[in-house]
Amino acid sequence: MRFETFVALRYLAASRRRAHVALIATISVAGLAIGVAALIVSLALLSGFQDRIRLQMMERSSHLRVSAARGATLPDVEAARRALARAPGVLEVQAAIEGRAWASDADGTTTVPVRFRNAEEPAPRGSLDGARISAALAARLHVSVGDLVRLSSSRSRLSPIGPVPISVVLPVLQARRSGLLERSADVEVSEETARTLSGVGAGAFALEARLKDPREAESAARVVRAALPPGSSYRVETWRDRNAPLAFALRLEKVVIFVTVALVVVVAALNVVSNIALTVVEKKRDLGVFTAMGAAPASLRRVYLTLGAAIGVIGTAAGLVLGIGLSLAADRYHLVPLPSDVYLLSHVPFAIHPAEVAAVAVFALATALLAAVMPARAAARLAPGEAIRLSR
Repeated sequence: MRFETFVALRYLAASRRRAHVALIATISVAGLAIGVAALIVSLALLSGFQDRIRLQMMERSSHLRVSAARGATLPDVEAARRALARAPGVLEVQAAIEGRAWASDADGTTTVPVRFRNAEEPAPRGSLDGARISAALAARLHVSVGDLVRLSSSRSRLSPIGPVPISVVLPVLQARRSGLLERSADVEVSEETARTLSGVGAGAFALEARLKDPREAESAARVVRAALPPGSSYRVETWRDRNAPLAFALRLEKVVIFVTVALVVVVAALNVVSNIALTVVEKKRDLGVFTAMGAAPASLRRVYLTLGAAIGVIGTAAGLVLGIGLSLAADRYHLVPLPSDVYLLSHVPFAIHPAEVAAVAVFALATALLAAVMPARAAARLAPGEAIRLSR
């Protein structure tokens, strides 16, 4: 064991014999541990929610979408379909037929602008043609399953009395509840009805594909771009591209929370400064003796840097154990319940990411070590004779 490490550990162990030094040392370690634990729990809580949000984005968004770069419909649907078929891990490809319309109840007492599209899951052959609407739209129209709704397109057709809007009357098959992150349309109808309302007899606005592994969407998108005809007639987007603003907001939220809660660790580092400064004052005679015996100023500086590192390691380790333990227990035993009818979750989720734990540990250790720099430099500048004289 090196001389500096041996002396630093002796100082740390001997501080328990002096009540005031031991108290400040305990406060330093406890403050650092609480700061690290608070940072771990905060990041685990954010990661739990954000993991659920990303999972919903993957489940409820198309993983790949090929649309027209210019114009409303795809210039060549079959070419886009063949390009999507070449992408690895593609499970299914579906045409997207969507548009805007007005929805009203059968009596026409309430009219609401809506967005419609063809259903992602085609209805079985021979089943009743109907509409799947969102629960929010059902509440605004005062309809439920089995009631009739009228969808009126902005398109019109000629009749003996002049142009009249194209409209269809459909029964409500389902009033589904959608989450805040769901990008589905207000009304889902059959593909034939969607083509009637949008006026797209052939072709499609876009082609959407679902992948076996959504995390490979970027590499699949590169394959699709290479397989498409040359030119800029097509736009290829992944589920990450379509949710880029939300993903940026999630990253920014985590950075802000990290910086805010990390102030607790910084405050705890001030206790480390006071603890090491007090140790320097208490051990001035030792500093003089070490210097007289030939210890270099750099060696004395390393003694107190090692002492700060030891306090940082103990406090950080205790904080990591406390924070990870609390997070795992809260997630496993659902210690923070939530009303599921409001948040779509029965409890607050917590998720531990090793990279985030490593970042917290490095930050806490670096902060504790930086806090020891100033008193360590002061100890290195103390002359031997002055140290012995001041210690009397």
